[in-house]
Amino acid sequence: MHYDLVDFPTMESAMSALSKSEIDLIAVGVDPTPDRETYVDFTHAFEQSGTSAAVRIDRSPSLTGVWHQVRASQLPRLFLGVLAFMFLIALLMTLIERRNNTQHFGGTWWKGLGESVWWSVTTMTTVGYGDRVPITVFGRIIAGTWMLLAFALMSVLAGVISSELTVNRFRPMLQSLSELPKVRCAAVADSAGAMDGEAQGLKVRTFPTLKDAVTALATEQVDAVLGDTGALNFIIRDSFKNELAVLPEPLVVEYVCLSMSPKLPLSIREPLNYWLLRISESPAWQQYRRTYVGTN
Repeated sequence: MHYDLVDFPTMESAMSALSKSEIDLIAVGVDPTPDRETYVDFTHAFEQSGTSAAVRIDRSPSLTGVWHQVRASQLPRLFLGVLAFMFLIALLMTLIERRNNTQHFGGTWWKGLGESVWWSVTTMTTVGYGDRVPITVFGRIIAGTWMLLAFALMSVLAGVISSELTVNRFRPMLQSLSELPKVRCAAVADSAGAMDGEAQGLKVRTFPTLKDAVTALATEQVDAVLGDTGALNFIIRDSFKNELAVLPEPLVVEYVCLSMSPKLPLSIREPLNYWLLRISESPAWQQYRRTYVGTN
C-alpha cells in the first residue's frame, strides 16, 4: 500500500486537517472523545491508556503499618485455624491416652488436657522433646497423622507470613487516589497529566519532561507524579524499579484509537480495523506491552 507522511506541529492542527479530508488517517493513538467523534471517525480501540499516579515505595514501614497490613490479610484467620486444629488434636489425644498412659497424660481431666496441648505444640513446631509420648495404637495413629499435618500447616503459615511481610515492605507510600490532595504532585507542563490533576483540584508542580518529574519523585522533592500510564510504567521499569510504583487505579482512563477521515473508503476501513484487532491480540503485542508499557 502506498502512503505519504505529512507532519503537523500539533494534534489540533492534524485533527483539523483530517476533518476537512486533507489527510486520510492520523497514525498516532488518540482518545475518541465525544467532541472529536462529531467531525472525524475512529478505528477500534487497540490500547488502554490515560493518566495515572506514580508514587514512592515504602521500604521502611512502621510497626503500626505492619500491624494494619497483617490485620487486613488472611494471616489472623489462618493462625486461629491452626490453633483450633492443634487443640482438637490435643483433645483427641487426651480422650485416647489419659486412662492407659497415666505417666504422660494422666491425672485430672484438665491436667491431662494440658499435657496433651503441650505435646501437640512441641510436635507441631517439630521441637519434639519426647517428654510426652503416646503408647496406644490409636494414640500413635493420631500422633503420626498430626506430625504430617503439622509439617504442612507450619510450612503454609511460614509462607503466608513471609509473603505478607514482603508485600508490606514494598507497598506504595500512597494507597489510593483519594490521598493525592494531601501530598505534593508533579506533572509535565501543559500535559494531559497536569490538566487532569488540575481538573481534580490538585496542586501540581510542573517539570519540563516526565523523566525530570519522576526523578524528582525518587529524590523526594514531590510525593506523586501524574502522567501517561504507559510512559510512567516504562520509565519506572527502566530506571526506578523497586523504588517507585504506579497506582493500579488510573486517574483518567483513555482508549487509544487511530483517527480516520469520514470520507475514507470502507475498503480501507475494514482491513485496518481487522489488522488492528489481530495485532493487539497477538502474543508479540502482549510481550511488547509487558516490556515497554507494563501491566497497569
